[in-house]
Amino acid sequence: MNKLESELKRLYLLPGQEWPSPASDTDKPVIKLISTEGLVRCLVVSVENGGNWEHVAALYQGVQEDLDLPAPAISVSSEAGYQIWFSLSEPVPMQLARDFMAGLCRKYLAEIKADKLKLRPGTEGELSFVPLVPARLEKTERWSAYIDPSMGSMFVEETWLEMPPSLDKQAGMLARQESIKAQDFQRALGALPPLADLKVTDLEHGSQAANADPYPSRQSGKEAALNVGSGFANPKSFLLAVMNDPSASTDQRIAAAVALLPFFEKGAGE
Repeated sequence: MNKLESELKRLYLLPGQEWPSPASDTDKPVIKLISTEGLVRCLVVSVENGGNWEHVAALYQGVQEDLDLPAPAISVSSEAGYQIWFSLSEPVPMQLARDFMAGLCRKYLAEIKADKLKLRPGTEGELSFVPLVPARLEKTERWSAYIDPSMGSMFVEETWLEMPPSLDKQAGMLARQESIKAQDFQRALGALPPLADLKVTDLEHGSQAANADPYPSRQSGKEAALNVGSGFANPKSFLLAVMNDPSASTDQRIAAAVALLPFFEKGAGE
């Protein structure tokens, strides 16, 4: 495993996940984002149009200055424009990750049309994985690559490289990246705007957010009624069900996440 692969594994692969390899010569290697338990640690926000760099830059700065989180990595690709990569030190349930990304979009990318945004991981099949970067883009001589954020404006017209990037330089960029600690992720999630006007499914399907709040009880200050069923084998399975219940409020998910921490930090069994 070379330096770049080691950095990608450190930041974005799930615990115990094997290094991705293409199924055939024509396939591109991808990172599988969701574990069998529905947990994720790699979050990617894609902004299709290079002309939206100023908004991407605002998100990049805001994550650090407003939320006091480590700087995310940024990549470019002619297929996906700019991609903002977040690494979590501890995997979280997918619904919590979706809330986090949608909150970022609401706070920093609200002026970008929903059909220009793509959030991974998501519920649709193609959003359950992300192509490895760097890579040659299909049927072109263009390359995706991680970039120095201070040079992001240089890619407004062409969000790609014309030649293969140096793997050592790519590894060097990622070596400076840090994962978001579990407690910092929860704190930042609580500071982001609630999902009153923007639903993750709106972004995934490329439609504008509905005006009506899909969970009215959140605006009234009342907690939404949970519908997670019964018959759970243990507390961990119940808490995971709460985390993945789309009707749960952000506060309910954060509370469940806090209660789940000992299970993952200490490696508790089922």
